[in-house]
Amino acid sequence: MADKHRRVREDSGDEENMEIHPSKKRRLQPSRIKMLPNETYVDTFGRLMNALSIQNGCSIELKLEDLSYFFNEKLQGNKPAVLRTLASCVIEHPAHSSAYATFVGLLNIENYEFGGDCVHFIMKKLRTSMEQNHWKNCYGIMAFIVDLFNCNVVTCNSLMSLLTCFLSECVEVEEGDDVSDITPQARRDWLAFCVLSTLPSVGNELQQKAANFQSLLLTLQIYVKKRIPLHAAMLGIWSGGSGCAQMDYLHLLWEQVRQLQIQEWEEPEHHLLLRPYLAFDDTLSAALQHTLPPLKMPKHTLKSEYPSARVVFRIFDFSTCPDGLQMPPILSVERHLLEVQILEILKVHHLERKICADHLWNYAKSKPQIPVHFCIVEVIFGEMLQLPTSQWTTLVYGSILVELSKMQPDKIPMAVMQGADTIFAQLECMSVACFDRLVNFFSHYLNNFSFNWHWSQWAKDCKGASDPTSSQSFISGNFHFQAVFLRELIKKCRRLSYHENMLQVLPENALHFLPPPPLSHFRYIDDHVPGAKLSQHLLEAMRGRKAEPAEVSSILGHTSILHLLKINVLTQTCLHIGSKSFTHTFATLARYKPVFKLLVKSESEQHAILKGVFEVWVRNEHFKYVVVEKLIRMKIVEPKYIVSFIFLPVLRGELTKMYMWEILHATIHIVKNPVRLFPKNRSAEEEKELDKMTGDTEIAVKGILLYVLQRFVKVLESSIPGAEGTNTRHWFQWVQGRMQEFLFIYSDDYKKMATKLVKICEESELPKCSIKVIQAYLAYTM
Repeated sequence: MADKHRRVREDSGDEENMEIHPSKKRRLQPSRIKMLPNETYVDTFGRLMNALSIQNGCSIELKLEDLSYFFNEKLQGNKPAVLRTLASCVIEHPAHSSAYATFVGLLNIENYEFGGDCVHFIMKKLRTSMEQNHWKNCYGIMAFIVDLFNCNVVTCNSLMSLLTCFLSECVEVEEGDDVSDITPQARRDWLAFCVLSTLPSVGNELQQKAANFQSLLLTLQIYVKKRIPLHAAMLGIWSGGSGCAQMDYLHLLWEQVRQLQIQEWEEPEHHLLLRPYLAFDDTLSAALQHTLPPLKMPKHTLKSEYPSARVVFRIFDFSTCPDGLQMPPILSVERHLLEVQILEILKVHHLERKICADHLWNYAKSKPQIPVHFCIVEVIFGEMLQLPTSQWTTLVYGSILVELSKMQPDKIPMAVMQGADTIFAQLECMSVACFDRLVNFFSHYLNNFSFNWHWSQWAKDCKGASDPTSSQSFISGNFHFQAVFLRELIKKCRRLSYHENMLQVLPENALHFLPPPPLSHFRYIDDHVPGAKLSQHLLEAMRGRKAEPAEVSSILGHTSILHLLKINVLTQTCLHIGSKSFTHTFATLARYKPVFKLLVKSESEQHAILKGVFEVWVRNEHFKYVVVEKLIRMKIVEPKYIVSFIFLPVLRGELTKMYMWEILHATIHIVKNPVRLFPKNRSAEEEKELDKMTGDTEIAVKGILLYVLQRFVKVLESSIPGAEGTNTRHWFQWVQGRMQEFLFIYSDDYKKMATKLVKICEESELPKCSIKVIQAYLAYTM
């Protein structure tokens, strides 16, 4: 318990009851701080303040003493800059708020005026952050204010008033209250979370000193128990019978705090609560306290945006880890504290993978009694797979784990492997919206270790796997989640390597997941195929004399074959000539672009071009993606017809493959960013067209996204989900999951079409499970 480690101060809640202690002057000594070249005093202070959040073997108590001496010696006249730096550190490093509060506490002993200025500045920062919709800042500021109380800088009563103010909007609405004043659940959730997250460090003292603390806990309990987590249906990574635990973030934190309360606020066993102020306990207990100024909460407005709710990701339990080490139980507050401190390191250093890995491992070494490396892997997986979208790109998470694995080859790879096996076993219950990120992560991770993996075991454990002896297993299709994952992972690994290497890497029982060599296929090489004669004429003209577009148009005009076949022949011939590389392909398409523009007008004609692309590169999905994207940028094919082509009945089996959705996302990206369709040095006519297109972009985006959703609806309406475990059922789950993924990725755009989405739910003949996906999205965003 906290009172085992420090004094329990006499209640000094109000100024009139405050006991005036004589200030105990500490003996000042020359500062040991060295300034870097070309560094101002304020710069040095900022660097040293940030260093308080870094565990590098240097005593934090020594850092704090040096900082307080440095302030008294050099920074007395730079108070505004000091306060701005302090607020920035508090917001960026909430897990280390106790260190910054201790610094303020030490200065408050020597300079009571500065302590008061700091208290008023941070409260003003809290109010400003709320007014400017920077609600995430509240989390760090509240942690800092609570630690100011722990450092005897602010009074108990004023702290309780602030916590109560935060929870005032979480009080249950009584009958007769003005419903228009009810704030959104996202706002109330975040305010409750900010209060809950502070209680592990301050609950014991408030329990003993604050008369209304039990009332505050009761308010939290009632709110958490009665709230309906509308986001849970959308944001859960696992569903159905998954063995992986997942809970709503606020409900889980309440249960963890509740367990701490039952244990009479006893400190976590491994001292995960950082309390550097205990080293200065005798000094801080003599301080004069300040009263927090009252906070006037800004009202909710239509422009207010609050931090998103989330579902907590867990794949390891206390019995998972080797070497006799145990993970803290899921309902232990230690698990929460570990995650908070690991997330802070990721947030601050994620752009520098080597530095980030170094800080993470230093943190792990500082807790030898806990398998922190398992916690690190779990947190990184959870952040990478977070719904609706991850905070950073998949490459960020993958590169950090790669660095950690190289740094600690005897620990991190084992944790990654164990986590990967757990996820692989639960793939059937995993949200499809996480699928691409998982494939991209593992392919990148394995690429750094020569693709060494227990492929044989995964292939053996794969449910519903096709017969390895069947040469048609890849073509016929197996839509079970594990089979699709292995197929897509191996294809992505091959893209990062080459076909012959994957033949050497994969064991025999996994080779049937590897598709055929990614070579082009030119159907008109066969003289008996309709259109072969025309193709031969085109090849001779294009290769021999490098025919001009007019000559090619003439050849096409003098043939009597069907128009769609003519377009297919031209497409395949151009791709065959340029099949050596993307450069050759792009040059050929650019040369004969006028011919395509002359021939192609309607939807069926543009589909004929796309059919030609898919036939030539039937074995190379990456070429399909790149060529189709080029056709859109060259304005040979319209984005709308890419969408209609992808959802054709003949391509339904392809909808379980990643490249189809990569094409669709690329199409929408081009629609959302039309400027890239034009060269940098544009003509006056192109500028005029660009201005018009830019003005119509929002309408175009809305149109294409609505069209995509309508195509999803049409496909799912005409499909029967099938019985659990069947191939038909798995296919249906894939497509429905992709629809949910689109709602996630383009949430801001679909939110503006809420009325149309409601209409689709009411008027379409979608299966109930698909309607629930759209309804859950609407409930989550409203």
